[in-house]
Amino acid sequence: MQNKFGQAIGAFVVMTAAMGCFAAKQAAVKKAPGVWQATPIVADGKADDWPGAYAHYNEDAMLGYSITNDSVNLYLRIETGDLGTQLKILEQGLTVWIDKTGKDNQVTAINFPLPTEARSSRRATGGQFYTDGGDERKARLELEDRVRAALTNVNEYSLQGFKGCNLQYALNEKDSCGVMMRVGVDGDNEMVWEATIPFRAFYFKQLIARAEKGRALSICMETTGAPKPAPPAGDGVRRPAMSPGFSIGGMGVGVNFGGGRWGSQQPQQGVNITQSLYKSTKTWVRFGLAHP
Repeated sequence: MQNKFGQAIGAFVVMTAAMGCFAAKQAAVKKAPGVWQATPIVADGKADDWPGAYAHYNEDAMLGYSITNDSVNLYLRIETGDLGTQLKILEQGLTVWIDKTGKDNQVTAINFPLPTEARSSRRATGGQFYTDGGDERKARLELEDRVRAALTNVNEYSLQGFKGCNLQYALNEKDSCGVMMRVGVDGDNEMVWEATIPFRAFYFKQLIARAEKGRALSICMETTGAPKPAPPAGDGVRRPAMSPGFSIGGMGVGVNFGGGRWGSQQPQQGVNITQSLYKSTKTWVRFGLAHP
């Protein structure tokens, strides 16, 4: 249900994300070709109706993504196999900005999932997810459980800058713009975020004509790092000695490079498997509209 409190929270989320993407304007913007979507995509949190694996990957954000369009909709797919990034998105939220001018203006935004303070508080009082003595598998299984639990609480989104539907909505509530989005985790523990966005809602045209082919659009995908909880005193767990990505375990130094379909998640001793949970990232991409 829509309410003033929920709308205020949604507006705060959008303002915060806008400031973050504004700060990233000077960063390199990836340029991608337009891809025509021959068969409409259903936003259901599954990647099985997309033509192959995701097309692009941001190593810093640990996000894979694909952007396609037909004459009616813009389609966006975001994936990650990194557990820390998954938990960050589910608990701290994800904001996707769309600039129909192909620049980096923060006017039109999808916030999904919305950050939830209750879930963040539960996360902060939980386990540390560090390995020690080769116990990474146990920590990873615990983190997988946390991700799936957080997934069950994803039930709201908000829109800004769209045509007549700039509110906060329940996930099962249909907005007047026709924007659809879902997030899920598949059998390979890959998180899939999908959105179907009608051009009429932000491009203000019912259909994209052939004359629009190659017209530039930009998207910014922003994640917000979670605040680091204070380590409990005397828990006997060794902490990273140099940075969130390093810790001492066994006879050497371990480092985690994420995982999923783009990286190995082989067990390592003394590794912080949630370094990405506490890292804020911005991914800008500029692409051209496609048309046959």
